[in-house]
Amino acid sequence: MTRVGGVVPDSYGLSLTVTVPTASETNPVEAGDSLVFATTGPYHARLTSAGEPIQLKAKHPVRDGLTPLGVHVYGFSRVDRFTFSGDAPAIGASIESAGDGTVRTAAAGNGSFVVYVDTARNYVEVALP
Repeated sequence: MTRVGGVVPDSYGLSLTVTVPTASETNPVEAGDSLVFATTGPYHARLTSAGEPIQLKAKHPVRDGLTPLGVHVYGFSRVDRFTFSGDAPAIGASIESAGDGTVRTAAAGNGSFVVYVDTARNYVEVALP
């Protein structure tokens, strides 16, 4: 009988490329390490601390903060681009509808996470639950 379930192939699910600014020869990121999004810059991540939920899993090792790191993403269904109105949302903020076809910073966290902000073009890229 064919078994169902198990680990899904890499081609399924959400994957992204991030950087880990704290990665170094003495503080490497190894394949399989668990990470979370960081608010220090666009598409930044950091290793998890004890008790934190896992948002990302490293696909390969990196030994410096500039090398792109492929990651599997957990808890988010996709990353999409939205035009914002008013003040630019900060990296790490949640967004909500502004009621005019644009988005704004949410009054309360809602599971979305701004990963990139382009103030010159008035858009944000957001990881959505």
